Amino acid sequence: MANLPKGITKRPDGRYSIRVMRDGQKVQKYAKTRKEAESILREISYELEHGTYRKDTKLTCDQWLETWLETYKKPSIKVSTIAEYQCYYKVHIQPMIGKVRLQSVKASTIQKILNSMQENDYSEQVIKHVFVVVNGMMKQAVKEGLILVNPADGVTLPKGKPKESHTAMTVSEQQLFTECIRDSDQVLNSFLQLQLCTGLRFGECAALQWQDIDLKNKVLHVRHTVHVVNGADVLTSPKTRCSLRDVPLMPKAVEVLRKEKARTAGQKVIALDRYIFDGGNGRAVTLQTLNRYMKRICKQIRQNGNEFPDLTSHDLRHTFATRAIENGMEPQTLKAILGHSSLAMTMDLYSHVLGDQKQAGIERIASAF
Repeated sequence: MANLPKGITKRPDGRYSIRVMRDGQKVQKYAKTRKEAESILREISYELEHGTYRKDTKLTCDQWLETWLETYKKPSIKVSTIAEYQCYYKVHIQPMIGKVRLQSVKASTIQKILNSMQENDYSEQVIKHVFVVVNGMMKQAVKEGLILVNPADGVTLPKGKPKESHTAMTVSEQQLFTECIRDSDQVLNSFLQLQLCTGLRFGECAALQWQDIDLKNKVLHVRHTVHVVNGADVLTSPKTRCSLRDVPLMPKAVEVLRKEKARTAGQKVIALDRYIFDGGNGRAVTLQTLNRYMKRICKQIRQNGNEFPDLTSHDLRHTFATRAIENGMEPQTLKAILGHSSLAMTMDLYSHVLGDQKQAGIERIASAF
C-alpha cells in the first residue's frame, strides 16, 4: 500500500482518520475510503489557509439561543430585555427554525418569518425586534466559527403596521375621566390619578415604593421600573440614564399619595420597600390589569352619554405632557420631567401642540405690525 499523505492514518476498523493542525486550530474527521480522506484533507487545508473553515456542529438554533443569551447577552443587558428576547424567539422564530441545525438556516427562511409577521399585521417595531434577536444570535455564531456567513445579512426587513400614536385627552375629556375616578377608594384609581399628575411611565409608577417619596419637599424620585419575568416582579433601573430623575409633585399628586399612606394607617410599620400601589399579595400592579380597568372606565363614561375614546396607561402620560405645553411649560423642562433622552424626542412627540402655540403667538403680536 502506497504511503498515506501526511495527516491521514488508517484505523484498525478500516476507516481513515484525517487530522490537520494550523495556527493552533486542530481539526479531526473520518472517512470510509482513502480517496474520500484525501478529498477531505485538501478541502480542510484550503479552508484553514483561507480563513473560511467552520466547525462541524450539530447545534440547533434552540441550543445556540440559550448559549448566546447566557454567555454573551446576560452580562450586558437587563433581565427584562433577556425575557423580551426569549418571548420574541419563542413566538416568532422557534416554530420555523428552533430544531434546525444552526449551519442549515438560510436567509430565505428568516425572510419567511418576517414576511409572515407582516402578513399578520404585526407592527414595524415588533418585526424589527424579532430581526434584532435572530440577527444577533447569527452574528455571534459567525464570530464563534459555528457558521461561515450570517444568513440574516441577506434579509430585507418588510414594512409592518405604523407605530400607533397615543391619544391625549382634551381638557373636557380629562375632566370626565377625573370625575369618574375621583370618588372611588380603589388603589387603581389612585394609580391613574398619580400617573396623570406626573407623566410617569407605567413601569415607573408601578415600581414606586415609599422610600421614593418625599412628601415634605413634594418630590418623587424615579429610581426603578418593574417588569414581570417568569411570573415574578423584577425591579430594574429605568429605560435610560435620563429616566433617573426627580419629579416635582403638584398638590393633587400629594393628596393622592397621602390618601394611599392613610390606607396603611392601621399598620404599625410601613415598609419603605413596599409597593405604594399594591396589586395584591405584595405584587406590583400589572399593565394588563390597569388597561382592562381603564377600558371599563371609558365604557362607563360612554354609557353616561358622552363620546369618549378608549385609553391606555401611556395615554395618561401623553395627556400630562400635552397639558404641560398648552399651559406654557418650556420643552426643556418637560423633557427633564418626562425623562426623555433628548429634547428632539420631546419636540417630535408634541410638535402638534407647539404648532398651535406658534399660531397663538403670532396672533398676539399681530397688532404690532
